[in-house]
Amino acid sequence: MFALKTVCVDALGESVSSIGFGCASLGGRVGARRGTEALERAYHAGITWYDVAPSYGDGMAESIWGQFASKKRGSVYVCTKVGMRPSDTSAAMRLLKPLARASLAVFPGIQPRLSGMRPEPFKVPLSAELIKTSIDDSLRRLRTDYIDVLALHRPTRKEVVREDIIRALERIVQDGKARAISIAGNIDVGIDGLDESLPYRLLQIANNPLEPNLQRSKKSARSVTFVTYGSFSTLGPLVASIGAKKEILNGLYEMGYRGDLTEIAAAFVVDYALATNSAGVTLFSMFRKDHLGFNLRRLTRLPALHQLNRISVEISNELRQNRPDDRRLE
Repeated sequence: MFALKTVCVDALGESVSSIGFGCASLGGRVGARRGTEALERAYHAGITWYDVAPSYGDGMAESIWGQFASKKRGSVYVCTKVGMRPSDTSAAMRLLKPLARASLAVFPGIQPRLSGMRPEPFKVPLSAELIKTSIDDSLRRLRTDYIDVLALHRPTRKEVVREDIIRALERIVQDGKARAISIAGNIDVGIDGLDESLPYRLLQIANNPLEPNLQRSKKSARSVTFVTYGSFSTLGPLVASIGAKKEILNGLYEMGYRGDLTEIAAAFVVDYALATNSAGVTLFSMFRKDHLGFNLRRLTRLPALHQLNRISVEISNELRQNRPDDRRLE
């Protein structure tokens, strides 16, 4: 097994794995036993960064992660959040969870239908009191007396700069409950242009060939560590674009990509995510052994960034040219 690449998180003064484990499905779509096995597998492969939230896994992700990390806390890093809560799950839905997971294992094509049936987490207004109670509850579920990063989860622009929220975040760091503060959400309310005195030292945003948010954020003068996610959210449009334009597919062949269109698109999107965030952490959901192995292998054979950007621009142009003109409907 090769040594996994690490990156330095300036706010922590330590190096972490450049690939992080996104735990949004832990306790929801993925049960505790299978989820713990996946976390352990990732840990033994060198993954040290884990991303959770009170709303993940129907409210179960933090507790499952806490059990996994209880005897290895000094060698793993965790980011949790405040600002989103899981919807109430009825007793009937809780009883049906194991059946749904078993059905999904046999018929993976039903995942979109099952996802549509699950209650969505919802945003709650941020306040100093909510931040205090939320982190205390998270620490209890995570079985630790500190977290490495606390992120505001999909905050509004006003919440990011509000005095009482800033003071509450600073107090949490002073008390040792969190080592660093982050913003996780829409780039428009991210850290760009914010005053240097504000406590945000990490920014968690979506980043993929069709949402190149990282390029926009890096124009900021602030020194932050970027944590990116959502690599596979555009896989469908990417497959369609690659198949629709021979020049794009030929360009990918020239770069060494092989397989069917879905395999090529998956490899390209992982390569793009890793290469554009080479100094930060890129989150993936890696509950399947083959997904973990795939991501680790891609990390060892990344094409040049300028080649990836060229293909990304060609794909974006192809999508723009074939997108219906919705302005006629306005």
